Amino acid sequence: MKNRAVPSRITYHASRLPFHVSRPRALIGLTLLIVMSSLAVAHAAPPPPPPPLPPEEPSSVPEPPPEGGRIRLQIQFPETLSYQWQDLWTVVQWNDHGDCSNPKGTWRDVEGWPGSLDEIVTQADGTVVGRKTWWVAEDDLGKGPFRWRVYRRAGGWLLVQSEAFDLPARKGQMVTVEVTLRP
Repeated sequence: MKNRAVPSRITYHASRLPFHVSRPRALIGLTLLIVMSSLAVAHAAPPPPPPPLPPEEPSSVPEPPPEGGRIRLQIQFPETLSYQWQDLWTVVQWNDHGDCSNPKGTWRDVEGWPGSLDEIVTQADGTVVGRKTWWVAEDDLGKGPFRWRVYRRAGGWLLVQSEAFDLPARKGQMVTVEVTLRP
């Protein structure tokens, strides 16, 4: 008789496991395990934010200001003001020099130069001053006469009007016109 080697085969039978698990219970357990794992991940702390980027270096030399000049209105406010300074509306007008029928000329609004104040500053002596500044093209330097008008609001009543002035005569020059509001 020949010795035949019988391959060893290890088999497990459900009755030999220390516990019995049915398929539906195994699926429920596996599902609970997956759900609990995802909840644990959902409650984990968020990742830290990325570090801030370093400030950008200017890529080129800043452009020089355009050739021309500036006009600035300075409005001195009274100690008591019965309205909001933010509502004030400024307009620059020019005189067309008139003709034979109107030798004094007509004052006309300069297109593009109406607007609210740019800033309010308190000077060292405590005086409150509002400012409006406009750029003047090089081709317009030295022209005049002009005047500022300050209204209660756009389309509102006139509060104060400046004396006539000419635009700056030279490049880089600023002409400042001062007016005072009355209470």
